Amino acid sequence: MNPSKLHISFSQYFVLQIMLFGGTSFFLYPFYVVHATNNSYWIIIVIWMLLGLLGAWLYSCMLAIEPGKDAFAICKQQFGMVGSILFIVPLLWFVGSSIVLMIRSHGEMISMTMLHATPQWFLSGVVFISAFLASGGLISIVRTAGVFVIVSIPLSIGLTLLGLSDNDFQLGKPWLQSNGDFLQEASFYASSYIWTGFIYFAVTGAYSNKPKQLWKPYGIAALFFLPMIGGAVYFPILTFGPELTRSLTFPYITKMDSISHYWLVIENLTAVFVSVSMLYVILAMALMIYCFVIGVRALFPRFKENWLYITTGLWAYGLALIIPSWNWMEQAVIWATPLRLYVVFVIPTAILIKYRIQKGKIRQP
Repeated sequence: MNPSKLHISFSQYFVLQIMLFGGTSFFLYPFYVVHATNNSYWIIIVIWMLLGLLGAWLYSCMLAIEPGKDAFAICKQQFGMVGSILFIVPLLWFVGSSIVLMIRSHGEMISMTMLHATPQWFLSGVVFISAFLASGGLISIVRTAGVFVIVSIPLSIGLTLLGLSDNDFQLGKPWLQSNGDFLQEASFYASSYIWTGFIYFAVTGAYSNKPKQLWKPYGIAALFFLPMIGGAVYFPILTFGPELTRSLTFPYITKMDSISHYWLVIENLTAVFVSVSMLYVILAMALMIYCFVIGVRALFPRFKENWLYITTGLWAYGLALIIPSWNWMEQAVIWATPLRLYVVFVIPTAILIKYRIQKGKIRQP
């Protein structure tokens, strides 16, 4: 769809970002934060949230160079086809690997918690739902997100409030102490992955009337979802203690499974959490697949869009199935850290510098 005929409001960008946070915050994130330090865990959360806000601002400034164009088109304009490969290919690699890891992590979560006998080839098929949704274009993703958020956000808030029960706040100490030990831990840098949702605005930003302001809905969504992110990290710690939490594969799910109140109508909170997570994941993957296809067409404009959605779904499905283990996924996020930081900070900074230099030359007499 032509960007000139479609505009996304800030509230819709806010909803998209909320779904991205929901799709990435509860699986691997608590593992990395808990393994990064023995001191105040909230410091790690806040540091990367602020750095994420910086990255969102850089991308917003980059999109403001050419309103109505996505980041891939701006890369080609600033560096040409050959030079833009240094930026477009890493972006595609980052988005593609995120899709694959999300498919498998979601499948593993369902397999370990609920459907123990269900094979991964069946559980990973959720990617085809996302691919079908993405093939309808950005407007179908935005509308679906609006429906999903009506269901998922109240349930997520409810689960967070329930998570406040049976906590021993002494287990969270020290609350105001940090010696910077996390700076030497790979897990600290790996935990940056949930704060990179603004990268998907690189494509959808073409549909914004004010692309330079896109960091604002990201920041509002980050603050809104911060209590749920904090709960995903702290609730298991305040229930089981830091040492036991480090040994758990899904700390937050284990915490949900431990909650029991006589007045609760729903006994299995884990099933509720998994169902809510599925809504987040389907929407987040749909947006990722949409961005991936747009990026591929930036390099190969003759490729047919419909076939790319089918190919991307099949490709991601196949790669998700060959991932050997959950431990491999934990390490894969760590291995991808240099690429992630390159995509988040280097790409928009390089484009902005190139634009400023080019603009300065034009102004010279």
